[in-house]
Amino acid sequence: MSVFRVRRNGVLSGAYICEMILHGKRIQKSTGQRTKTAAQEWEQKERRRLERAASGLTSENHRPGHRSVAEVIEKYLNDYKIGHRPKSILFAEGRLKQVKRLLSKTLLADLTEDRIRLYIRTRQNESQAGLARNGGGTSGRTINMELGELSRAIGRTWKELWPKVRKLEERKDIGRALSPDELHSLLRALETSQSPTLRALIPLLPLTGVRGGEALDLTWSRIDLIEREITVGRAKTSSGTGRVIPIVDDLARVLAEHRAWYCSVIGEPRPEYYVFPLKVSERRYDPTRHLTSLKRSWTELRKRAQVSCRMHDFRHTFATMLAEKGVPESVMLALMGHMSRAMLERYSHISRSAKVKAMEDLSLWPKREIMDLVPVKVPVFQPLAEIQ
Repeated sequence: MSVFRVRRNGVLSGAYICEMILHGKRIQKSTGQRTKTAAQEWEQKERRRLERAASGLTSENHRPGHRSVAEVIEKYLNDYKIGHRPKSILFAEGRLKQVKRLLSKTLLADLTEDRIRLYIRTRQNESQAGLARNGGGTSGRTINMELGELSRAIGRTWKELWPKVRKLEERKDIGRALSPDELHSLLRALETSQSPTLRALIPLLPLTGVRGGEALDLTWSRIDLIEREITVGRAKTSSGTGRVIPIVDDLARVLAEHRAWYCSVIGEPRPEYYVFPLKVSERRYDPTRHLTSLKRSWTELRKRAQVSCRMHDFRHTFATMLAEKGVPESVMLALMGHMSRAMLERYSHISRSAKVKAMEDLSLWPKREIMDLVPVKVPVFQPLAEIQ
């Protein structure tokens, strides 16, 4: 499909011409439009009209292949809002935003493998431009999720729709575990923080392994300082929903201090009140709504601590500390709320020192025999040039 203007006697025609191939026949028509954008829109409508006419369909009754990507996405999101969490809806909308921007007028019949490859190249080029401009870009994982969400909107799998289009390679080393020195630097910087929420939230994350959203969604009914347990609410996975995490001594002290601050500023915490309330003015909080963003105070804290990390890295840190302590895999899965061992491996980053400590006691001979095997004098090998 294309739109163009013809030149007659050295003068371009005023209206654009569209050319398309429909059912093996080449069709040329005048669009009657004098701008390229308007001509392209006319071409899309005309192609759709001809396809429906050839199929004996009216504009109200057309086959799925004659729908545009924008129509499919709109219906999918409207149906998706029924029975799904707000966060899941926001995720779907966010992933399909770029798809709508680049493919909204494309018909499903034209959503070929070549068209998908063009979408991938366009997003990659935009990513490189964004990386050069401000240090941020679109990852392969993001592009995969965008097209994956599009395939779900269509109602078929990626493999069924575009079997010869391979998914982009995804990085598996994005998350990392913080070192003890980095954790101590953050805790020292936290002592001078003006955010009472941050002073409680930052220790809670590496001591429980909860996700940031799970922490912000906590109400006081889910924190039992007597039994010393935290019950996670609705989580990302079914295995994570309702999981119980014990409260260690350090966290019990932090939560007790946070509760004391809460009582002095907001009042006695009711069960339905959020642990991390939304700040609506300089000295006023709304406990019926939870905090939505800590970007400013979190950025300032990292700057003072001179630590570069994501808040989600605390979850990686928690998993790594458990793994280095030799906690059984089944217990780690229960605490983390994971479904598989593969996901658990992605979160645990065993340090080299822990590996050395684990290996240092391995032996095949008694220590005395090992000493006997070590030569008294290790020969020194001279370079070949010196020997000659």
